[in-house]
Amino acid sequence: MSKKKKTGYAKPQSQKPSERKPQRPKVKKRSFLPWLVPILIITGLCFIPMLNNELTNWDDEYYVVQNNLLRGPDWAGIFDINKPVVSNYHPITVSTLALNYMMTELDPSSYLITNLLFHLANTGLVFYFIWLISGRRIWVAAFSAIVFGVHPMHVESVAWISERKDVLYTFFFLLALIQYWYFLTNNKTRYILLCLFFFALSILSKPAAIVLPLVLFLLDYWYGQDLRKKIWWKIPFLAISIVFAFITVTIQSKSAIAGLDFYPLWSRFFFATYTSTVYVLRFFVPYPLSTFHPFPSPGNLGWAVWLSPLFSLGLLFLVWISRKNKLVVFSFFFFMINLALVLQLIPIGGTLVSERYTYVPYIGMAFLIGMILDKYAATVNRKLLWGIPAVAVLIFCIMTFFRTKVWKNSETLWTNVLRHYPDAAVPRTNRANHLIRASQQAGTKEKERQMLETALEDCTIALKARPNHAKGYENRQNIYLRFNQDSLALSDANALIKLEPQNRLGYYTKGVVYQRFNVPDSAIRYFDECLRLNPNTDYALNNRGSLLFNHYKKYKEAMADFTKAIQINPQGDYYLNRSYCHYQLGEIELAKQDAIRATQAPKKIAIPESYRQLLKL
Repeated sequence: MSKKKKTGYAKPQSQKPSERKPQRPKVKKRSFLPWLVPILIITGLCFIPMLNNELTNWDDEYYVVQNNLLRGPDWAGIFDINKPVVSNYHPITVSTLALNYMMTELDPSSYLITNLLFHLANTGLVFYFIWLISGRRIWVAAFSAIVFGVHPMHVESVAWISERKDVLYTFFFLLALIQYWYFLTNNKTRYILLCLFFFALSILSKPAAIVLPLVLFLLDYWYGQDLRKKIWWKIPFLAISIVFAFITVTIQSKSAIAGLDFYPLWSRFFFATYTSTVYVLRFFVPYPLSTFHPFPSPGNLGWAVWLSPLFSLGLLFLVWISRKNKLVVFSFFFFMINLALVLQLIPIGGTLVSERYTYVPYIGMAFLIGMILDKYAATVNRKLLWGIPAVAVLIFCIMTFFRTKVWKNSETLWTNVLRHYPDAAVPRTNRANHLIRASQQAGTKEKERQMLETALEDCTIALKARPNHAKGYENRQNIYLRFNQDSLALSDANALIKLEPQNRLGYYTKGVVYQRFNVPDSAIRYFDECLRLNPNTDYALNNRGSLLFNHYKKYKEAMADFTKAIQINPQGDYYLNRSYCHYQLGEIELAKQDAIRATQAPKKIAIPESYRQLLKL
C-alpha cells in the first residue's frame, strides 16, 4: 500500500453491494467550477487580442487562402492520402478549416475563434487530467491548467491559424489519455476502445500524436501497473503509430526534411541537445519569443549549440539519481516523449526551435512543479509558497496578452522576428512578400514606393546572407518589374530559374520583360512555360491573352485566355480585356456586358472614355 501511495493518485475504493444505506455520512463532492471558471476566463482574456488578427503569409496561404480543398468543400480530396496539405496528412484539421471557410470564407474571425475555443477546451482537459493522475489534488490541477493556458510559448499554437492542428490534436490526445486512465482504474473495455477512437482522431489531426502509445506505457508506470500486464491492448495503438509514421516520413521527405548536404550526421546530436535545453529553460524564462528561430550556419554552429550537451548530461544525471522518484521520472519522460519527434535529430522545416512544439510537453513540466509545490504546502506557509509561481503566472499573462498582438498581420509578425534575427533570410523575404502585396493598396504613390523600397532592402539583405535563397530572387524580381527596372528583373528571373527550374514565377517575369522589350515570340514562349507548370496562373493567362490580341490579332484565342483567367480570379481588367475581344468579333452586347462587369468586379477598373463612346454606354 505504501508503494502505491507514492504514485500520487487516489485509487477508487471497491464497494460491496448492499441494500443498507452506508453508515458513514456522505461527503459532498467538491465542484471544479470555482477553480476552472476563473482559469478559463483569465486564459480567454489573455488571448482576446488575437481575435482582431488577420491571415498571415506564414502557411495561412497554403492552408486557407490557396487551398482548393476548402472550396465546396472537397471532402473526398481532404481525406485523400495523395493530397497532403503543407507536407502533412491531417484530414480532420483540414475538415475544420473547411467548415470555417463555409462560415466566413477568407474572413479570419471564425478561424481564430475556433482556435481559441479549442485552447480553452484543452486548458479544461489539462485541469481534469492532472486532477485525476495527481490523486485529485485541486491545487496541482489548477496550477498545471493555468500555466498551460497562459504560457507565452503557447501563443504560436493558438494565434496562428495554420496551427489549428496543434490545438485540435491535443484536444483528442488529452481525451485519449483520460479514457486510458479510466481503463487503468476501472478495467472496463469501453474505456480502452474510446481511447483508441480518440487516438485515431488525434493522429488524423496531426502526426505528432504517434507518440501516444509511449505515453500510455508511462501512465502504466505512474499508476503502478505492471508494464507487461496490459501490453496486448496497446498493439492496435502501436500499429496505427507505425503506419502513420511511415506515411509522414514518406510525405515530408519530399520537401520538409532538410537534406544531409546541409548538416552532417554528427551535428544532429548537438541540435537535439540544444533544442531540449532551450525548451527546458524557456518553460521558466520564455525569452526571446520569435516565430522563427533559424538554424545556425552549417560552418558555425555557435557556442550555445556546442556547450548544450553539458546541460543535457546534467539533466540526465539529475534524473538518474532521482530514478526512484516516480514523479521526476514520469514528468521528465512525459516531457521528452512528446518532444522526441522535434528535437531535430532529423532536421525538419526551416526553424531550429519552434515554440509550438512545447504545447503538450509543458504539461509534464507544469505537473512536476505543481506536485513539488503541493508537497511542501503542509510545511511551508501556503501563501508564501504559492506566491512566487503566482507572480510568474501574472508575468506570463502579460507576456501572452502582448504576444498575441504580434500575430496581427504579416508585417508585425516578421518585423518582430527581425528584431531578434535581423539577417535571417526567411523573415526578410516573408516581410518583403507582404509589403509587395500591401503596396498595391497603399493609397498614395509615395507610400507605395516606400513600401517597395523597404521590401527591396529586405530581399537584398536576405540574398546577401543566403545567396541561394530562391524566395529572395522571386520577390526582388517582382519589385524590379514594379520599378520598371527590366534588366535587373531579367537577371533575377534567370537566377531563380537556375535555382528552381520548376518555379513558374521566373518564367512569368521573363515573359513580362520580353513583352516590354517588344519581343512577342519570346514572351509567348515564357508565358507558355509558366502555364505549363501551373495552368491556373491567371495573370499569365491575362498577359498571354494581351499578346494574342495586340500582336497576333487572334481574338478568339485571346478571349479563351481571358475567360479562363476570369474563372480563376475575376478581376476588372480581365473583364475589360475580354470585352475588347467581343467588340473586335462584332459581339457588341457581350462587349457591353463585360465592360459593365469590369466596373463591378472585386478589383474594378474604369472604362476608357473613348471605348465607352464606342459601346454607347
